[in-house]
Amino acid sequence: MNNGKYCRSKISSKLLHRFFGESCLNIDIYDNEEERHTPREWFIAPLQIIEQVIEMILTEEIINYKYDKKLEIIVPK
Repeated sequence: MNNGKYCRSKISSKLLHRFFGESCLNIDIYDNEEERHTPREWFIAPLQIIEQVIEMILTEEIINYKYDKKLEIIVPK
């Protein structure tokens, strides 16, 4: 396993959770055994915002911004 890729992946995941945390989809899903699952990786945001955030992660600009879920825009911190 490439530890560098794994580490970047974990950092990117944490950044996404911090950035979109307030817009996390609040849903419970039940499997065939009636076991409840609550995904925390699903966010509600327009596709255009998601595309911008991907670019901001790659350029590391994301640390200077936050997501305003009411206005559905990216704003400076």
